[in-house]
Amino acid sequence: MLQLKRISGEKVDQRFSVSSTSLVRKRVGRSGRLVSLGSFLLGALLFLSSGFHRLAAQTTGTLSGTVTNPSNVPVTGALVQLRSVGGAAFRRAETDASGRYSFESLPAGSYTLVVTKAGFGRTTLPVTVGSAGPVTNNVTLSAVNISDVVVTASRSVESINNVPAAVSVVDAADIQKGRSQVSIEESLKRVPGVRVEDELGTAGRTRIIIRGNGTRANSPAGSGVRGVRVLVDGIPKNNAGGSAQDLINIDLGSVARMEVLRGPSSALYGNQAGGVVNLITEEGGPDQRFDYQQTLGSFGLRREHAKVLGQTGQLAYRVSAHRTDQTGFRRSSDFHNTGIDSKLTLNIDDQSRMTVIAAYEQNFQRSPGPLTAAQMAVDRRSASPTFVTSDVRSTVDEMRFGLIYNRDVTPSDQIQLTTYYIPRHLGPFIQIGVRIPQDFTNRGINLRYLRSAPLGDLQNRFTSGVDFQDTPITTGTFNSTTGVAASELEENATTGGLYVLDELSLLPTLRLSAGARYDNIRFRSRDLTKPGTKAGRTFTATTPKIGITYQPVEAISFYGTYSKGFETPIIGELRVVPGGAFGFNNNLDPQRSTNYEVGSRGQAGGRVSYELALFHQIIDDLINPLGTFPNNSFSNIGRVKENGVEAGAQVSLIGPLSLGAAYTFSDFKLADFVVNNVTLSDNELPGVPRHTFFSDLRYNAANGIFAALEGQYVSKFFFNNVNNASNPPYAVVNFRLNYDARLDHARISPFVGINNIFNRKYSAFGLINDATKRFFNPLPGTSGYGGVKLEF
Repeated sequence: MLQLKRISGEKVDQRFSVSSTSLVRKRVGRSGRLVSLGSFLLGALLFLSSGFHRLAAQTTGTLSGTVTNPSNVPVTGALVQLRSVGGAAFRRAETDASGRYSFESLPAGSYTLVVTKAGFGRTTLPVTVGSAGPVTNNVTLSAVNISDVVVTASRSVESINNVPAAVSVVDAADIQKGRSQVSIEESLKRVPGVRVEDELGTAGRTRIIIRGNGTRANSPAGSGVRGVRVLVDGIPKNNAGGSAQDLINIDLGSVARMEVLRGPSSALYGNQAGGVVNLITEEGGPDQRFDYQQTLGSFGLRREHAKVLGQTGQLAYRVSAHRTDQTGFRRSSDFHNTGIDSKLTLNIDDQSRMTVIAAYEQNFQRSPGPLTAAQMAVDRRSASPTFVTSDVRSTVDEMRFGLIYNRDVTPSDQIQLTTYYIPRHLGPFIQIGVRIPQDFTNRGINLRYLRSAPLGDLQNRFTSGVDFQDTPITTGTFNSTTGVAASELEENATTGGLYVLDELSLLPTLRLSAGARYDNIRFRSRDLTKPGTKAGRTFTATTPKIGITYQPVEAISFYGTYSKGFETPIIGELRVVPGGAFGFNNNLDPQRSTNYEVGSRGQAGGRVSYELALFHQIIDDLINPLGTFPNNSFSNIGRVKENGVEAGAQVSLIGPLSLGAAYTFSDFKLADFVVNNVTLSDNELPGVPRHTFFSDLRYNAANGIFAALEGQYVSKFFFNNVNNASNPPYAVVNFRLNYDARLDHARISPFVGINNIFNRKYSAFGLINDATKRFFNPLPGTSGYGGVKLEF
């Protein structure tokens, strides 16, 4: 389950074999921006290609070999890094289905070969390449050593056994291999403690819930994410107010790894950080490669993805393009998106590295709306009559530009500067009776300083940082029939945060960490149709975190942590004022959480890896949705007490067989909550199932055959605070099969997948506390997809 990345101080890039597809042209809004971006990327790609061939002409030797485990079984997907003595040159590759790697056209000289793979130890070997002939160097990976497994979701690169928190990593195979790559739900459902609710089975319509945070993302026509931080290469999808409107502009065909940090993370990330999901995209490699993938499936699914990766000199590049069309399982649920995504990484010198990110996506989604139980019983594929009459739909254009600069100032001191600019146009959102155009720009800058140096005789690492984020928003609301403006809002959300974290090794096996963050969040709004109207609110918070890790043996670690979190209302929730008056609801306050947690992670015998977390969390002033969409209101309810267990394991069985499992127990209860003289204390928190179980059985053979049978069980959960309406329990079984066939200079990989094999009738995404009891969003019965991936 864990993905290798790098050891502190080394600038090690990853290369993954990823599916690709060709972009089908289609007229899209704002085509000028798309053409301009495409022209820029094409020009850059031609330049890089010519540079690559110039570089190849200067080289003289080859290095190849195979990577096996102690039983002499080939290891697929091992990361092989080649660094020249002195660190000036750098190459990397990934072993194929037969465990083989190869580096061609190498300058003669001395190198260091580093091989890593999740579940194995790190192997480092010296090699010499000359012009006399090919060099062969076979590698046997030793038993697991978890100190080599590192993550970045904790805002610093470190060994996972030093992280005093529940952290999980989803690797490239779980994201891409044999997947349709349409929804993030495919990959994240295997992570304990994380629930991804799929509204329609498409890319943008999911909400992420971590330990109860996120259930109030309640809109059935654009659910979004609240209470959870979502990052792409460290750049936030959440705007300055905290919410991520949707999960578009994420190319799953280019995502190499997902890191999930569960529990209150405000001490690191500030507002709306009840958990963190960080998606790390692929970087180019030393060997130029073109990938293409075509996927066809049920309900009109057609997806194409194309990608080119390579490196010229010190510049690595990856450019991808994708197109997805789907008519949808339910009526009035068609979906279309078109996108371009690129990542350029320049190793400026031995101390400096810069990454440039540019992406664009246009997304169209028609919404069928939620159903009552009676409507669903009559026809699961039907759409809400109200939504059909209003033709509820949205079109979103979003661009993303980011720059990340890393520099090793000294051997002990590092800085990282991240800046981003993300304009977004909702054009428009056709809702029930109204038309809502909206523009906003998510922009910000983050500066982080890291010092790793002894404190006296003890090892110590100190991190500090400053985050600034600003989101100006203009939103109009116009009557769909008359065109009369109900409101024209000019709004702004701004957040500034300062954080510090110190990690001190008291003993070689014992590490203490302590940190805190201060945040200031400002919301401002005015309605241009009502001169003289202005509203504003400012929130501040200081959130501490204390943790300890203990590693009695190399392969096992334990941790304990105490942390605080906070979550402000988003600007749209504040704007709902009783009586319809303009302004902000001054009675709606942030919710605050206190978390106590212990856990363990480790491996045993090279065959078993596990993670376990037990926590007790208290949430005060929970922000709670009420009423009927689109006229939801929000209020604080008393206190919520949460007790939970999150457990995951991966076991290597016989030969290429492995078994994975994840279990989540959530005992989340309302406390001190009285409504209209009715006591609701001890009722279950709506939207959170008490039990969730996931398991998969995999066959991953050296001959290129990969198969996975996976099942998920979700127990009953309630839709409302009074606990008199619930979603029935459901169990879904899926299957996927992939075959990698190696040709002379290419690889062809056909794949198929079957979802919901036993045709279970179920709904996962429920509207919380909906007054009209439209709680259900039915998902497909048995459906399938298949396609082929080509790599050249």
